[in-house]
Amino acid sequence: MNTMNTMNTPYRLVVLGAGYTGMLAAVRLAGRTRGGNVRITLVDPSARFTERLRMHQIATGQRLPEHRIADIVDGTGIEFVRGRATAIDTVAAQVTVDDTVTFGYDELIYALGSGTDTSVIPGAAEHAWTLNDPRTASPTDSRGSNPVAAPSWSAVRA
Repeated sequence: MNTMNTMNTPYRLVVLGAGYTGMLAAVRLAGRTRGGNVRITLVDPSARFTERLRMHQIATGQRLPEHRIADIVDGTGIEFVRGRATAIDTVAAQVTVDDTVTFGYDELIYALGSGTDTSVIPGAAEHAWTLNDPRTASPTDSRGSNPVAAPSWSAVRA
């Protein structure tokens, strides 16, 4: 990454997505470029960092601590923008957030994560639980009780 720009303007790095990949990229780059003329902007629609690796714990009813993205990046020099990237103009090197705010970039990291398409396998949408985010992994989602979190056995201590 060449961080030298003309006229002493900061090198603009925009990271889309604050999951593991985006967060790690932003924080590590902030550490590597500390004191340099670099501006890092991290964009994500959520105020909270989702530990996707732990969705199985949420599915079984465990409560996990919540981590605010603003707290994680505090003191790193990273600017956190809460919003959804709605357009990328590669010719103008700009990202539009929430159809209203535009950020120019010299380098863009696209780390928007992955999802589960349950429509590919017949019956999956109706009968499978996905562990993509805390809402869908929750013991109770829009379909009611999650069978994983509500075992059919109980123990009584006498």
